[in-house]
Amino acid sequence: MSSSEWSNSVVGVLSPSAFSPSALSLGSSPTVQSEVEWAMHMGIPAVVFPAVPASPNFARLLHSTALLVSGSSTSIWLDVNFEPKEACYGGVQSILSSCDNASTIGLNLRFPEQETSSVTIATVLVHLNRFFGLPVKGVTLPTSIFLTNKKGYPTLSKKMQVVIEWIMKRGGDKIRWVIEGEKKHFPADENSQNNTSGYLNYLQYLFHLRSRSDVTEVLDCEEAKAESSYLDYLQAPLQPLADNLEFGTYETFERDPVKYRNYESAVLLAIRDGVNLQKWGGNTGNNVVNLMVVGAGRGPLVRASLNAVKRYNSTCLSPNLQPLTPRMLAVEKNPSAVIFLHSLVALEPGWKEVVRVISSDMREAVVAEEEKADIVVSELLGSFGDNELSPECLDGAEKSGLMKPDAVSIPTNYISYIAPLSSTKLHQEAKAQSYSATDGTHGPMGQPFGYLRAMETPYVVRSHAATQTHIEKECFTYVHPNPDLNDPAKSNSRFVRVEFESDEKYGMGNGCGYGLYNQQDAKLAEASEKVEGEVGSGITIHGLTGSFDSLLYKSQTENFEEHISIAPQTFSVGMFSWFPLFFPLRDPVFLPPGCTAGVNIWRLGDGKKIWYEWSVDIMKEGSLVSSTPVHNPNGRSYQVGL
Repeated sequence: MSSSEWSNSVVGVLSPSAFSPSALSLGSSPTVQSEVEWAMHMGIPAVVFPAVPASPNFARLLHSTALLVSGSSTSIWLDVNFEPKEACYGGVQSILSSCDNASTIGLNLRFPEQETSSVTIATVLVHLNRFFGLPVKGVTLPTSIFLTNKKGYPTLSKKMQVVIEWIMKRGGDKIRWVIEGEKKHFPADENSQNNTSGYLNYLQYLFHLRSRSDVTEVLDCEEAKAESSYLDYLQAPLQPLADNLEFGTYETFERDPVKYRNYESAVLLAIRDGVNLQKWGGNTGNNVVNLMVVGAGRGPLVRASLNAVKRYNSTCLSPNLQPLTPRMLAVEKNPSAVIFLHSLVALEPGWKEVVRVISSDMREAVVAEEEKADIVVSELLGSFGDNELSPECLDGAEKSGLMKPDAVSIPTNYISYIAPLSSTKLHQEAKAQSYSATDGTHGPMGQPFGYLRAMETPYVVRSHAATQTHIEKECFTYVHPNPDLNDPAKSNSRFVRVEFESDEKYGMGNGCGYGLYNQQDAKLAEASEKVEGEVGSGITIHGLTGSFDSLLYKSQTENFEEHISIAPQTFSVGMFSWFPLFFPLRDPVFLPPGCTAGVNIWRLGDGKKIWYEWSVDIMKEGSLVSSTPVHNPNGRSYQVGL
């Protein structure tokens, strides 16, 4: 075999003798060490630890081996006998915690020799949903679980086909599939079990399931391809007033096929409302509508807004409906983007007559009275709605006098949402953001360093190896124009406590926390039954996932409205401009059955910066079971500068 075959087609299995009681007496094993070192030498991607009874010595051996493979291409897989009657989520989580959730340890879900007919599909999927918050790397299927079709080739029962396709859609192509056992399924003309194509027949059947339309629609769509390099990759949220976006970043956002279409439709609704309410057009004698895009970037919203005017004018076939003339102001603080906007004004047909570029922070811009906006359009939203200072920026634009008294804003409002998230992977990635102290003042009484700062920073991430354990709930709402703008007793600071009741389905339907809520999975989960010793044994929460839903515009005269959303319940399918915001917990908390997870979250500011603080507590029948400290107090680790 070539080195590429060893690294792509082989998974190592450790000798059973290495795990005898005598070998594990001190939590070490020379046999394990030598076999793992050989696997590293051969470039084997994974070495499987057998599913033996957990003990402190076994956990120590697993952890020390995980440290041994650090820095190599080999990882450790812990075998998990996946059978709902015996599967041990709590035991697996305990072992992973003992190993400090080492990033080199993954799970290999091993299906039983025979399909358990007494357990429903729904129950199996509820179990799997919970396990996908842990580092599942591989799935082992014994040949004995396969059936034989009419031609002698392997196939699976309808129930197992549903299960395998669910795993493929949820885990994607990152999951490795292992076939194990005696070769039992082959055509009559391949009557030798030594035939080299024996195992290939099983793999070809899995490829067949992978090629089914309901799987390819999830894994091979354009959005999936665009997002593949971002899966579970943590990104620092933008500092919108301190950072200027690069050309390529603007270009990526502008490829979104949904966002600008919805914005254009929202502007069209606002224009039609203006006509119906006699603000412009019709018999008003005023055919000019003042549009303003604040934070214009490279001009996609300018283009969308002007297209909305064109769409309206194309409907003006009656003498009573006069075409409108747009007057557009594009306000942008990024000097490089301003240059690009000027080039568009010079080159785009019709722009020179109607578009004026203002190089300024929107909070400081000055316009003439006749230029004040009828419709203000912006795309200042962050992953959590308000985390990129949209409230402060739009309030500032309103205070600076850019808008007419009866102006409308697009978006009209945005609501942030929060939910608990189980994800060993994202917790590992957050820990990996740590850095070493570089100054003697760094530490608990000075500036935070390393682990503290890493775990008190929210991250933008396309969650994948994760399970959103409950349906998301509302946090903060902001409305524009701001009705409380001139009320000194009101501010943009907020606090909310939301409680998530015990859910034995563990959020089935929410998936990884990104994408549209899966009604089919949720409905299927309702049919799952309790299996003694497993369902209802709790789940580990590693952090919180934040999202938003924004009402771009709701017509005052027609029964139409336009939204954009990354909250699973209302997700805008096909939109990829935003990924969720992950709030890590320094120490994961366990949510036992029958308990409530209380999430406390603050959005605070002091005039110079904005920051979030968050904590989680576990309650049962009114009594505190456990709690986390408040993360990021006073913005000590993370803040957004004003």
